[in-house]
Amino acid sequence: MSRIFSPVARPLDSVGREILTPEKVIETRGLWSNGTGELFTFFTSSLQNTSSREYYYEVWSSASLDCEDAQIFSVTYGNAAGSGSLSQGGEQSDTPSRAIYSQYRLLCLEQDQSLFTLGDTNSTAFSHFYAINFNRSRVGDKLDPGNFELSIAELNGGGFANSVFTGSNVEVSSSDNIITLIDDSGDQSDSLGYNGVPSPVRNLVSGSLANGIHNPSAPHYYGLVYADVGTIIISADVLNISASFNTVTGSNINGDNAYKLFTSISGSGARSAGFTARAVDVKQQDFYFIRIDNSKYNYSTNPTYVTGSGDGFINNTRFSNEPVTYITSIGLYDRVGGDLLAVAKLSKPLQKSFNSELSITVKLEY
Repeated sequence: MSRIFSPVARPLDSVGREILTPEKVIETRGLWSNGTGELFTFFTSSLQNTSSREYYYEVWSSASLDCEDAQIFSVTYGNAAGSGSLSQGGEQSDTPSRAIYSQYRLLCLEQDQSLFTLGDTNSTAFSHFYAINFNRSRVGDKLDPGNFELSIAELNGGGFANSVFTGSNVEVSSSDNIITLIDDSGDQSDSLGYNGVPSPVRNLVSGSLANGIHNPSAPHYYGLVYADVGTIIISADVLNISASFNTVTGSNINGDNAYKLFTSISGSGARSAGFTARAVDVKQQDFYFIRIDNSKYNYSTNPTYVTGSGDGFINNTRFSNEPVTYITSIGLYDRVGGDLLAVAKLSKPLQKSFNSELSITVKLEY
């Protein structure tokens, strides 16, 4: 059956528009494949082209090419001066590391800010960083604050001069020292910014989900967490000190620094220290309650119901006095403009006749 009918009337405002009171539904889920919350295996892809690797590495949860094993996040390195990567020509210091720094500065900082700063009492600024950027399809509306734990394995900081301590020459230290990092969002009563207000920037600090912030009176700050963007920024200076990253900062040198962060994360996973993370999906739900009384919508103008001559006569004469129709979908229209806004499909056709009434609930989720 194809026909327009009206839902139960809603209250109108002063200009005749319906007053809607949608329900906000907040769902959390594991960020990794199949909704899991903890990941121990990390892989790069040989299919990623060489030029893009100068900017970032895509990280996958599996070595297979299964379509379910989508890219989960990327790791990158940014430097305000463009150090630690090769010049791409053009302007001075036109390097991948400078481009990455500029990209994240525009994405995360206010217009009048040029450097990222830690949350310590000195507001320590840092001009180069490592970043984790989650795949948007994985992170949903935002990274779930207070529900992720990143493990960083100490790297082997000896054996190479800084200029050749590049990503390809890096290995996990035999000390097996693992640093775990969380954000400082606090407990569940903390404001999460779900009502259209952006989530506050969180500090990335030393700690664990099980035990909270290490030394909460004087935390060890590592970086910043931008939950809405799905990005974690980690100070390269702090990683140099705490995890022997020995970040290559020479001019016009391909330090391949981003691969160090991948090696550190994957190395921690190999030592049973996984990457725990959850995502948040915020949805609006609205319900429309529709009643179809027995006297309405018992006839149809579908070609199978009427004759093909265009005269509007019913094809099956039995339906003249005993009509039967089947409702298959419901259209939601703008009350003022009459525009079709959404179509709800029923799971199965519902039979309608003069001997029956129907009550249908339409759930609109967006």
